[in-house]
Amino acid sequence: MDRKFVPADAHAQLRRIHMLNSLESSALRSLATACHWRTYTPGQQIISPASKDRHVYLIVSGNVRVALFSAGGKEVAFRDISAGKAFGEISAIDGQPRSANVEALERCTVAAIPPEAFCELMEKHPSVMRYVVHELASTIRSLSERLFELSTLGIQNRVHAEVLRLAKQTGATHGEAVIDPAPRHIDIASRISANREQVTKELSAMTRRGLLTKSGRALVVPDIARLERLVAEVRRST
Repeated sequence: MDRKFVPADAHAQLRRIHMLNSLESSALRSLATACHWRTYTPGQQIISPASKDRHVYLIVSGNVRVALFSAGGKEVAFRDISAGKAFGEISAIDGQPRSANVEALERCTVAAIPPEAFCELMEKHPSVMRYVVHELASTIRSLSERLFELSTLGIQNRVHAEVLRLAKQTGATHGEAVIDPAPRHIDIASRISANREQVTKELSAMTRRGLLTKSGRALVVPDIARLERLVAEVRRST
């Protein structure tokens, strides 16, 4: 079970959340009292499609994974979300059931905002509303891109596209990108509808071609632009 508490510096911790960056301290203090603060251990489920909970979760520390599971238990991972970001906005906005599972990848501290308080927050603070709209638009673009890849690209090209996506998430836009720690092959497989052996084979092929190298526990993309051109060329040819 998660342990409920209210940190002494709750409003300061909320300052770490990207969507709340522009709020004044008085607004953060007020919001902190409306939140339910919880900690989760690695592998612990935070929300599920069966949950009636409609809170919005602000990740103060740690990382979580959004995924669904087939009837046979196969995991289909959509994305990992890191500290400073949020999840659960869709159910808070439309009042509908959750659309996926979310579990902690490591020890996490979250602040859960009741849906009514979240909607009021957006109405009172246009900067929060703009942030939420931007994030939802970004999610739609990402899911559309993944659907296109699953429908048109082979395993090799889907691995290339996923590695490129991970490289860009490091913040690097050109030159070298260091993905640290390196993603597990099974995690890549769950995102691109493949199996671990297929992913291992394609990552080895990328290493032989100089598209990837290893450095300690990190996976290094020596030339993001080269990989980006490769992915773009395949997409244009489909």
